[in-house]
Amino acid sequence: MMLILALFPCLGFAKISENDWVRRVHSHLMIDDTSSALEEAKKLVGQYPDSKAARSAFILALSANGMEQRALEEWDSLSKQEPELAFDRNLLEELSWGVLRKGVESTQYGVRLASLIGAFLTNDVRALPIFLKMLKDSNAVIRSVAVQMVGQYRDAPLKDEIARMIREEKVWMVRLEVIKTAGVLKMKEMVPYLKQLIQSENTTYEERLRAIEALSLIYDDISLSEWLYFAKSNRAGMRHLACSLAAHFQLKEGKNEILRLMHDTHPDVRIAAINAFGLFYRQIATPEETENHLKLVLEDPSPEVAITAAWASLLSGLKTEEIFQKWLFCPLSEVRRFAAAALAMGGEKGVEMASTFLQSSDDMYVKANLALGLIGQRKEVSICCDILYQFLEKEKRMWMWDQQPNPLFSILAPSQVRHVDHIPNYPEAIDQMTRLNLVSLLALVEDPRALDAVKSFLKKKNWGITGVAAATLLHEGDESGLEMVRQLLHDSDPDVRLQACFVLAMIGRDETVLHDLQKAYAGADHQRKLHILEAMGKVGHVESFHFLLSAFREPFPILRVAAAAALIQSIHR
Repeated sequence: MMLILALFPCLGFAKISENDWVRRVHSHLMIDDTSSALEEAKKLVGQYPDSKAARSAFILALSANGMEQRALEEWDSLSKQEPELAFDRNLLEELSWGVLRKGVESTQYGVRLASLIGAFLTNDVRALPIFLKMLKDSNAVIRSVAVQMVGQYRDAPLKDEIARMIREEKVWMVRLEVIKTAGVLKMKEMVPYLKQLIQSENTTYEERLRAIEALSLIYDDISLSEWLYFAKSNRAGMRHLACSLAAHFQLKEGKNEILRLMHDTHPDVRIAAINAFGLFYRQIATPEETENHLKLVLEDPSPEVAITAAWASLLSGLKTEEIFQKWLFCPLSEVRRFAAAALAMGGEKGVEMASTFLQSSDDMYVKANLALGLIGQRKEVSICCDILYQFLEKEKRMWMWDQQPNPLFSILAPSQVRHVDHIPNYPEAIDQMTRLNLVSLLALVEDPRALDAVKSFLKKKNWGITGVAAATLLHEGDESGLEMVRQLLHDSDPDVRLQACFVLAMIGRDETVLHDLQKAYAGADHQRKLHILEAMGKVGHVESFHFLLSAFREPFPILRVAAAAALIQSIHR
């Protein structure tokens, strides 16, 4: 207030010019004194009721105070007199931020989450206070989502909040995201705590892996002495970290220790050491060292260790056909799947063997995992596409990518994903994304059945799942895939046409679908309206301004929030 008085020493309002009074309102808004700004704005429009500048300032003050419907009414009235305001980006943006800020204060979980996502999509510094608030939200999912978004912004206050959460957060799924984000942000001050986390006996396996990954991102390099300290630690977690860092930095001087750690007492350390050997150290080890050390771990009692050793042996040029045959026909289905994924990771050296076992195995998951590896090498493409297409058609169980046996391998497996109370249909969403990974692969190799496969997904009635899955569709960026979806704009099924619009908008940012999206909005249910608004924001076009602003009148706050986020995105495109 002292700042305002210094700028405007006049005692009476009558002595203040209109321009000075408008600046006074803006000054209150600048220091976040929104209530005083509104009081000043009310008096301002009372003094100058026909002034465009005065009424614009009043709209800004209303918006800043969360009175978005009143602000919209004032904007409607003013824009009829001043038609050019329909494209006033500054005023439209402030109206939108008013909606988002009010949404953050909502008691409804869905509205707060939508406001958070909307603020993130704006890529604007004004989202910072919203992130800080949402990182302390009472809902675990909102905190988890906010943590993931922080990695994209990297502001110092957000890092401070991550530092607090990594020590205080109690919810397991949120802790995993906090640890990961600390690595993404390269928070070196967290190194001691992450080391402690790795060594603790109370740390879960998933937390330990995230901490190791985070440290690998934080370290720019590592001295041999510090690395040796990790490698010779009496804590398995630190030895595991040493193996990961050795592979990450390709530390030549660590060869002998890695060879020793391949025979560690802890299976996780043995797997990590063999991973490091297969990724790097096999290139600098002597033939004798390679054969002697791999021979021992190939007989390891742990199938996960032995199969990882078979993969490293394959890359090293050793004979492994009998070894893989043993595991690919093991009575345990999870072991067979892991062996197939390991062989698929063998690249060119595993092609001949994978082709052989593709014919002899009768396990559909083994065949699918082998087919994925062969397609990656562009071998037996026609046969492999047949296998994947049949798998998509016939296997009705839900799927996932399993990395539990070895983080280096992604295993196509029956889903073991559990329901999460705060995330509706979570296992179904994971299943959809996994299946669409396979559909994308068919599109990438131009299999003619890919169009039918895409169409079957676009006909799914659970729009929320499809929306999540669409974000992964055609993730390889293949333009021919988008052309394939574009063909579905003329499909006889209106649901398929609308879903095709979603995909083209969300991935291709195709402006040609805007008219169809707007046309579908009026007759759409609540969930479809939400996705239409999100899609229009992804396209981001001046043509959408009026339509999105009209959605501010929706009775449901979550739709108003989605429209506000979409409008801000459109303004900045």
